[in-house]
Amino acid sequence: MSPLGLALPEAGTGIGALFLFGLASSVHCLAMCGGFFLVPAAVPSTGASMAPGRLAPHAAYNAGRLVSYTALGALLGGLGSALSLPAAARGIVALVAGAFLVAIGLSSLGAVRLRLSRAERAARSIATRLLELRPRLGSSATGSFALGSLTALMPCAPLQATLFAALGSGSAFSGAASALAFAAGTIPMMLGVGLAADRLASIPALARRARITAGAIVVILGALMAGRGLVASGLSAKIASALSFDTHLEASLPPDACVARIDRGVQRVDTRVEPMAFHPIVVQRALPVEWTIRAAVADLNEHSSTFSVPDLGIERRLVAGDNLVNFTAPDVAGEIDYSSLCAMIRSKIYVVDDLGRFAKMAKRPESGTAGKEQLP
Repeated sequence: MSPLGLALPEAGTGIGALFLFGLASSVHCLAMCGGFFLVPAAVPSTGASMAPGRLAPHAAYNAGRLVSYTALGALLGGLGSALSLPAAARGIVALVAGAFLVAIGLSSLGAVRLRLSRAERAARSIATRLLELRPRLGSSATGSFALGSLTALMPCAPLQATLFAALGSGSAFSGAASALAFAAGTIPMMLGVGLAADRLASIPALARRARITAGAIVVILGALMAGRGLVASGLSAKIASALSFDTHLEASLPPDACVARIDRGVQRVDTRVEPMAFHPIVVQRALPVEWTIRAAVADLNEHSSTFSVPDLGIERRLVAGDNLVNFTAPDVAGEIDYSSLCAMIRSKIYVVDDLGRFAKMAKRPESGTAGKEQLP
């Protein structure tokens, strides 16, 4: 299982997603750096047999990139396997890599500014030095292959994100497969630019559209990778729990709240009317509720003798004794207001996902303990 949550190599869609990321990233890199180091790197300085229009040197150059990227992916995947990274750690690796990709894509779209100037200067410096090696490597396809292999040393942000993901892939094979798919995705653009650089450079509008399209694709793929990383790391469940209504209510539940009890699929809860207060209740979502509201003659007045739950379409006049209110709790957790008809007395119905979390808080309120939510 890869850090993207994709089974390798069975899941063709996983390989396709990585290939698509490579394709989009190649456009991004060309837009950022102008492709200045890619075209001459695959074209010899001398020798008619290696003319720009010939496919062999460009194919050899990109083959070198494929081999070196795949080797690095295998190395880092094996390293991650040797370190025995747990699933949660691999998920965090994917999350960080995905967030990095989102940042790269947003930068390409102009939505954010990343301070990549140092990395770009380093890339240009390394590219210049690599180009200086070109005459020494000879004018053969072998020389182009060697030069392409050395590009793995370039500080390329998308490549670094891919290799970072390979580190958390869990095996040398998965790491190699991830890096290979990414590298293969970059080949169409790299090869196309190598064969038609002059024409591409002369169409700035096309380059701008390509950059925007690539940025959008990188953002989407990065978000998907980060999302899978959240799930694999277990952070999504923790975040959801921390943000859930139940968690919030546990920390802020009024002390006089009455918690329902479930009996044969029906929730039963009892409350008592106070002269100027109603008790809040806690019920579980999507289950029927039998709510008994007890009222003494002395506690009933023009306000406390009326009862309304607008969201549930309930409106009653309370009498001395037991008043039974039946309804089915909504399917979504949250708060429901209920009050006297004039809204002078107000309280809450808390609908939760898991009533069991509140079982220990269940109580029968005594007279005088009800929380009062009244208008001044």
